[in-house]
Amino acid sequence: MLKHKNLLAGLLAAVMLFGLTACGAKKEETPAETPSETPAESQLTEWEESSQIYNTGETDEELYQKAIEEGGTVTLYSISSRCTKIADAFMAKYPELECIPFDISTNELLEKVTREYDAGSPTADVVHIKDQDGSMYKEYVQEGKFYNYQPADIFAHIAPEHTATATPLYIELTQLFYNTEAYPDGSPITNLWQLTEPEWKGKIMMQNPLDNLSWGSWITGFCVGEEPDRLAQAYQDLYGEELVLSEGCENAGYEFLKRLHANAPIYTASSDEIAESVGTPGQTNPPVGFCASSKLRKAEENGWVFAPVNLEPDTGIPAVNTLYVVEGTPHPAAAKLLIRFMMGGVDGDLSGYKPFNTLGGWPVRDDIEPAEGSTPYSEINVAPFDADEIYVNYNTVRDFWQMLG
Repeated sequence: MLKHKNLLAGLLAAVMLFGLTACGAKKEETPAETPSETPAESQLTEWEESSQIYNTGETDEELYQKAIEEGGTVTLYSISSRCTKIADAFMAKYPELECIPFDISTNELLEKVTREYDAGSPTADVVHIKDQDGSMYKEYVQEGKFYNYQPADIFAHIAPEHTATATPLYIELTQLFYNTEAYPDGSPITNLWQLTEPEWKGKIMMQNPLDNLSWGSWITGFCVGEEPDRLAQAYQDLYGEELVLSEGCENAGYEFLKRLHANAPIYTASSDEIAESVGTPGQTNPPVGFCASSKLRKAEENGWVFAPVNLEPDTGIPAVNTLYVVEGTPHPAAAKLLIRFMMGGVDGDLSGYKPFNTLGGWPVRDDIEPAEGSTPYSEINVAPFDADEIYVNYNTVRDFWQMLG
């Protein structure tokens, strides 16, 4: 199971695990290589050879015929309830195939697919999940349990920063929302550091990073890579002076988290609760809140009056939805065909991608227009995502947050 399910694991264990993985996998030492590159033929496993998992040049029609010969079924494990719409659209396009969707929560999905894999009887052919902490890549792809299927004709339309460790489907964000009725002239906050000011104490809503893997990954993103430098510059831009770090804070990311924590954020169990608390009309002094960008698509039906803020320097790392082929599946051609379908294919038929193209989600492909009313993703401030950095530092940052009390 996921490394991070042991919430009390220390940094030393994480670093040791990373070191062992790196020593055993030469690919990590060569940045120019990608997870989808084909190994030498002599290194292929029996399943890799028979499934042709590294063959990314097959056409949809070729895969369709092979899928029929495999038995005509494909099973999808997905973290989205929209998977049933995908299955219906897939079977409408490929009537000789049956797509069996399972809408499963993240933890349940991983427990189920891992248990089945360890028993030598995989049920899922395709997995749709997020990899916010790098564990999908480090513990599943690099361990040979999942495969990144990356056909060149589709991936020619996806920026390389999204494909280094995953097969991306679409992007969601954790964004700061404010009540547009209470603040008709625009957001009262434009810079992350303003959230650490006294006037916002007890008025910031979020989920507890100690209870949620995604939120634990989110806070980790502020402390790694180039993000601390971006935060330090944003502080100087706002206050006209350099940031002074507190004792125990090794960079601006930790300093921001310490000050945010000191401002007594209000924890809730879900993004829906945050969206409702922030966006309910008729408030004179509403809170602001971090929640999933996907809540934008629920605003009209719920009567929420809220909008996201394009904060400086950003609102954290992206939440990229990803697709994988499960090792050992008896339906590799059907799995490839389903992934191509879900990613929008190349024939102009976007029925497999349409259910995901809604407000609060952004296509990774440059030839698919986002939902009407969306802010172009290129105009949104987002922190860089590095699977290795998040994976190695997750427990350290989470423990830091816990020690803040």
